[in-house]
Amino acid sequence: MVLNKEQFDAFSMEIATFGNIPILSKYCGIGCVFCKVHTDSYLGQYPKIPMIDEEDLIRGFSYVNPNVNYVRLGAGVLVAPHTDPFLHPDIYHFIKLASEYFPTKKITTVTTGAFIREDMLDFLNSIPNFGIDLSLITMQSKREVIIPRSERERTMYLLKHAPLNKCTLMFTGDVEDVKRDLELLYSLGVDKKVRQILVRRMEHTATSQPKLKELSQACIDHYEECITWVKANYPDVVFTVPILKDVFRGGNNEYFIDADERIEKIKGIISQQPVGAFVNIVCSLSTYDYFTKAFANVNNVKVNLIENHLYGGSVSVSGLLNHGDIKSQFQPERNDLMIMPMEMYTSEGRELQGEHISDLEIFYNTKIVLA
Repeated sequence: MVLNKEQFDAFSMEIATFGNIPILSKYCGIGCVFCKVHTDSYLGQYPKIPMIDEEDLIRGFSYVNPNVNYVRLGAGVLVAPHTDPFLHPDIYHFIKLASEYFPTKKITTVTTGAFIREDMLDFLNSIPNFGIDLSLITMQSKREVIIPRSERERTMYLLKHAPLNKCTLMFTGDVEDVKRDLELLYSLGVDKKVRQILVRRMEHTATSQPKLKELSQACIDHYEECITWVKANYPDVVFTVPILKDVFRGGNNEYFIDADERIEKIKGIISQQPVGAFVNIVCSLSTYDYFTKAFANVNNVKVNLIENHLYGGSVSVSGLLNHGDIKSQFQPERNDLMIMPMEMYTSEGRELQGEHISDLEIFYNTKIVLA
């Protein structure tokens, strides 16, 4: 057993919250322009994870939510983020152990593929419930700008021979890049092997390096154009939805289905409140307009926009909201109940900066429900 108590507490929290098993914190050295390891000071509250051993891994298995379909090795969100699982010398053994422990779940590794041993692909292909989530980014000329150590030849080999679960493209701001990337993937038959080809919008924060801000803004400026083209030409390709707008329907309706289910759940919660109780719904930019329309005709309910000032930049999602931004922007006249996005909190009920949900209930002297 390698992890001390502080490290194991963070390790188990990551698993319980996100279904990710962080196996090491070693910096990969690939140099992706959007890597947040060195620029996100809010991750500093979590200890670095040394290379875990088999005992730590097996202890971690018990924290995996039995209801999730995927178990990811090495893809930390808060703990050990943005490293590469294939830097761990025992990764192939770990994959085999996880696949046998969770025979009905898909075992995945999120990776650029730079450290995968080509001589181990037959072994990986022999594991029926394992698949690589390959962060392809792009195979066009901007690749080396975004990923200085791009490993093009190895990436092409993986696209042809590796057991792929998911392949992710990052929109560079140029629709021609996406066209050529998708043509490449389909010419190699990747679309027939993977569960999903995903096109992502590039994001930046206030503290991001200038090159990322430049690339991200170009991506954001042309993202709707990109997705309109993708929907028309590759309807099976899915894409991230930064804001719930109709232009983004069709490629991945899970975002809208989830929002509609939450709206119904929230309406159920509201219906159980005492007559005259005033309910405040806290929303990020990504859901604010959609939720505002949904609750426009519901009495004694207000949808409140909280912008992400902590991170700034293009951040729009609920998972990066925090108590500081809420306290500075939300001063309600009436507040009998607050309904907050569940993504804000870890399995231990703590937000991004470590405050517990009970701290916010004390601050506003009201009950908070997560939905």
